[in-house]
Amino acid sequence: MTKRRQKDYYNNDPNYNTYDPDYDSSCDTPSRRRKKKTHRLYAFVVLVLGLVILSLAVVLLFYIQRIEVVGNEYSSDRDIIKTVQNDKYSVNSLYVYGKYALGYGETLPCLEELKIGFSLPWVLRVEVKEKQIIGFFYSGDQEYAYFDKDGLIVKKDSTYIEGVPYVEGIGVEDIKLYELIKSEKSKIFKEILEASQELKKYELETEKIVCEKDRIFLYIGQIRVSLGNNVTSEKIAQITPIIEKLEGKTGTLHLENYSEGRETITFDIEEISQEN
Repeated sequence: MTKRRQKDYYNNDPNYNTYDPDYDSSCDTPSRRRKKKTHRLYAFVVLVLGLVILSLAVVLLFYIQRIEVVGNEYSSDRDIIKTVQNDKYSVNSLYVYGKYALGYGETLPCLEELKIGFSLPWVLRVEVKEKQIIGFFYSGDQEYAYFDKDGLIVKKDSTYIEGVPYVEGIGVEDIKLYELIKSEKSKIFKEILEASQELKKYELETEKIVCEKDRIFLYIGQIRVSLGNNVTSEKIAQITPIIEKLEGKTGTLHLENYSEGRETITFDIEEISQEN
């Protein structure tokens, strides 16, 4: 028979001052309370074990075993990998991905873009886009110093890269990797940078770009092109069609006075020296 708690006028215990018609005292035994505690402890242990297993899975599954680098031509895989794994936690591919996704990842000054992805959970994929090389200086000790459109040295190496023009006639200070080139002739150097970019734009290859008495000359085969001290897109655009008509000839093509309003172009037949 169900026992119910009810008011006991002969018991001064305040716990008996209420009447609960649904209360069953048999359900509140010490044995049942111990079972409840056991179930809670079991659930807690299962939860902790689950978190431990999940953590171990993340650590082991995403532990970097290989890094694939794609898109680079002149920057080395080693330098890119060293930049990506620049702290003690970067052995985990998930961590590296999150770091770059949140904008905390580092990159090399010679790169325009660096993206992180996965080939497999344990194989990190690094896609890069390099800054375009537009010219180089010979820095001595059989070393070439390559620079981008802003005059930043992006590579120093003893290997010559085909199709990149050599720049001479400009005095530069100590050339250091990932630093801007400094020259006393900063104005004319800016024009040389402009000329290099326009040559890339029109896919025109030149062996070298020379500054003589603050005038810029391009050497293309047996033709020397005089651009004066002011480089424009209009001048560069004239070079290819004119040189095609001068096939087999040697001399200087004068474009220094060419502009939209003044279309003066002359060609002097002469022997062109290729000496630096």
